[in-house]
Amino acid sequence: MSKHVRDLLFEFEVQSEVEEHFRLHVLKVTLNENGEAEEYGNALPVTKIEIDSEDKECLLHFDEHSTDCVTITEAKAMLTDEVLGYEVFAAEEKELDDSHVRLDTPLIGFGENAELNCFFVVCQG
Repeated sequence: MSKHVRDLLFEFEVQSEVEEHFRLHVLKVTLNENGEAEEYGNALPVTKIEIDSEDKECLLHFDEHSTDCVTITEAKAMLTDEVLGYEVFAAEEKELDDSHVRLDTPLIGFGENAELNCFFVVCQG
């Protein structure tokens, strides 16, 4: 059920409300016993996009303390034809017991909020 770069680019194109200046955010959700998604906190800004050619992954780094945010225009510039088949992950860095770890979570969906000028990638929290 995970998403690939081609899925992300397709969503940018088919969502008529999504404009080039929209900011990219990660929205964590949990799935209840009925399989319905429920928000798990606030959407957090994607601060950078990393392309991992070795593992064929696209990592959308996000951080709750950052004011930087990637726009749709910036994302499209990085997501070229060469990476269309790469799997997309939300990547969060955490500090645990004096060490840094990165938690990569596959995307399960997309959404947008035209009023806030945001496009959301959705992952399980």
